[in-house]
Amino acid sequence: MQLPQKTMDMTGAESQPEHKAGAQCGTSKPDVLLPPGMEPSVFPQPGGMPGMPFGSHFSRPNIDAPLPSMPGSDNMLEPAADFGAAAPLGSGPDAGAGRLPDLDALMADLGQNAGDMQPMGLDAAAAKKKEPSNLELFLRQLLRGGEHEQRPDKSLKQSLHETVDRILGKGGQQGAGGMANALQQGNPGLFAAMDAPLRGLTPDDILFANEVDAALARRPKFGVRALSISVAAFFLCLIIWAAVASVDEVTHAEGSVVGSQRTQTIQNLEGGILRAVLVHEGQIVDKGAVLAQLDNEMAESAYRDAVNKAMENSLAIIRLEAEIKGDKPVFPENFDMWAEKVIGRRVEAGMLGRIHQIIQDQENAWHSRREQLNAEIDVLQSQYVQRLHDVEELTARKVQLDRSLELSIEQKNTAYALVQRNNFSKLEYLGMQQKVVELQGQIDSLAATIPKAKAAADESKQRIASRRAEQIAAVTDEINKRRQELNSLRENLSAGRDRVTRTELRAPVRSTVKQIYISTVGGVVKPGEPIMDLVPLDDTLVVEAKVKPQDVAFLRPGQNVMVKVSAYDFSIYGGIEGKLESISADTIEDKRGEHFYLVKIRTQKNAIVYHNESLPIMPGMVVTADIMIGKKTVLDYLLKPILKAKQNALRER
Repeated sequence: MQLPQKTMDMTGAESQPEHKAGAQCGTSKPDVLLPPGMEPSVFPQPGGMPGMPFGSHFSRPNIDAPLPSMPGSDNMLEPAADFGAAAPLGSGPDAGAGRLPDLDALMADLGQNAGDMQPMGLDAAAAKKKEPSNLELFLRQLLRGGEHEQRPDKSLKQSLHETVDRILGKGGQQGAGGMANALQQGNPGLFAAMDAPLRGLTPDDILFANEVDAALARRPKFGVRALSISVAAFFLCLIIWAAVASVDEVTHAEGSVVGSQRTQTIQNLEGGILRAVLVHEGQIVDKGAVLAQLDNEMAESAYRDAVNKAMENSLAIIRLEAEIKGDKPVFPENFDMWAEKVIGRRVEAGMLGRIHQIIQDQENAWHSRREQLNAEIDVLQSQYVQRLHDVEELTARKVQLDRSLELSIEQKNTAYALVQRNNFSKLEYLGMQQKVVELQGQIDSLAATIPKAKAAADESKQRIASRRAEQIAAVTDEINKRRQELNSLRENLSAGRDRVTRTELRAPVRSTVKQIYISTVGGVVKPGEPIMDLVPLDDTLVVEAKVKPQDVAFLRPGQNVMVKVSAYDFSIYGGIEGKLESISADTIEDKRGEHFYLVKIRTQKNAIVYHNESLPIMPGMVVTADIMIGKKTVLDYLLKPILKAKQNALRER
């Protein structure tokens, strides 16, 4: 087998081949001797497997150590019996150029030799796959170093000669001839001895035996990569959460609890006679409970009268409106709705009888007034009819006289003709003429009387219309008066109802009776005179707290406040929610000369509820108030010290 050899300079240029070589391999494993300068960790003991991972303990041979002198060669490769002449080291056109041997050609030949070892089981799988064997990879690393550094100028064959010579040891053949003969004659211990330490290693253990190559090629395991990615993702999510999540920004204030209301004094506006005292000192009373009663007969009487008048006026208006229309009045059937509209309250049981009585009175009034009006109208109507009858009679009389006059005139004219012929008595003629004159006088009298009779009839008719108009006017006027009175009564009804209600003294809030000033039944209570004092129990609390001037800028009335009572551990019992009510207009100076703003906070409750148990809060308890002034992200809180330090940095003298 021919082994072409090329040399390579430091820049990677190739030179002419130097010699040919061939070899066969055996299967025996002779003792292994280390070359000079190679650390003991390169090979384990002969025939054994590496004691430690080869990639972790492999180191390059000390190439700077002096090479042993080869007899008969002077470090020059000599050809074997059937080998061609080999050029001395550094000879040829590239002598002295510091060239590296052509590893690819030599390794190709070694790979072929490794392929010949398939029957002996040496890297058969690698040779079959046409992949570099462990031995080839080892030789590449041994003679060349890593991919990232250059090896000093040394002949590949000379280095290989030294290595093989040390392996063969035992006084065997020396120099290039020994190596060549070993390869040519198929020394059974050569490849076995060189391959034995490399068995059980991966190509990465050999290729990256150099520490730099191993560091660059090493890849972390999946678990390490997953852990690194998880940690990075966790911190990324943490940063995103800090930039998005917001927390309350608060201003702290120290203060104490005060009562929102003082002692309640029970009084009566109008005064009166004390009828009864229904409580005693120290008694707890609920809101709205009756404490005492005053004599309310006068107030109730005035109120009842006002109610009766209001209902009477309302029902009278219904009746009067029916009189104007000439219809029968229709009174309400749903007294509750009507009473709420009229007097502002529903009908009580004692008022129903009075309402029915008022309705009956109004119906009677409607009937009587209607009968009276009808009677008057009937009289006027009779007079009118009589006047019409008189006119008719006078008219008929006049008609009759007109006919009699016509006959009398005709008779007179006839008699006049006879008198002219002396055929008729002149005296009778004069009597006829007298009759005509009399009839004419009667007719003239009737003609004057008839218009007067018609006027009288018209007057009678007008009286009827006038009476109706007078009735409507009178009813309308009465309606207006009653409406005005009803409106006035409605206004007084509220005051009268309040006066009646105030005769019963009631508790404004749930409280304790502190002191009773008037307890004599039948005693006179003056208007506005104190009767008793109450101490409220169900009352919201007011907290007066002090705020530093530098913290007051962002405070506004209406902001939410969390009140923490020092007597109750906030982490266990919690606090009380409240609202900021007011902020003092200016700072206040205390006894120590410190200035502060006084703020008032009203709580929503007067006790802390813990496990369905109410924990009372008494005036004077010390509290801490957290006033919510806004929102801020967690990242803002974390960056605040950094930003503040950045603003103040590099400014000191």
